[in-house]
Amino acid sequence: MGSTSFLKAVLSLVLLVVMGVTAGFFAFCATLPRADDAAAGLDRSRAEGRGIIVLTGDNGPRIERGLELQARGLAERALISGVHPQTRKEDLYTMGDQAVLSCCVDLGPWARSTRGNAIESRDWLVRNGFDTAILVTSDFHLPRARAELRRSAPDIAIIGVPVASDLAPQKEWMGSLRAWRVLGLEYLKFLVVSVRSLV
Repeated sequence: MGSTSFLKAVLSLVLLVVMGVTAGFFAFCATLPRADDAAAGLDRSRAEGRGIIVLTGDNGPRIERGLELQARGLAERALISGVHPQTRKEDLYTMGDQAVLSCCVDLGPWARSTRGNAIESRDWLVRNGFDTAILVTSDFHLPRARAELRRSAPDIAIIGVPVASDLAPQKEWMGSLRAWRVLGLEYLKFLVVSVRSLV
């Protein structure tokens, strides 16, 4: 094969990869979970052996949603993973039921990344003897968070509960440079986790 033919083959391969990644990005955005009726089908009577995991990041809606689910009795306990080391339960009293926070919520101050969240969550689930996790995080973050937790705790059943964000799914996201940046970066991180899970 001549150098020209080889170069054409390489360029064709690169083009196919770029097209595949681009198509994958739009498919990723189109299939992001919606928060409309999330957790609607969860049965309170099956709370035994189930824990709620809330991943911090926006410091508000995610935590509020997780505390709401715990207050509904959908799990035995909840973990808020990735809080600041100096955060106390009292600091979260404005976000949920104080009695629920006092009795049934643990704070995880160790994690500093989604991978760290997965490890911290896995250890907490195992320590409490839970076989099912209700995973609460932003809609665009849920696919990667679920993949990381599944990789760290393959024996744990995961129920994703997306929290609506101002990025996606959103009709006008294609007109927002911030949305392109955040979703593009999230998609690339998701690809890395997916590839890492295969090896």
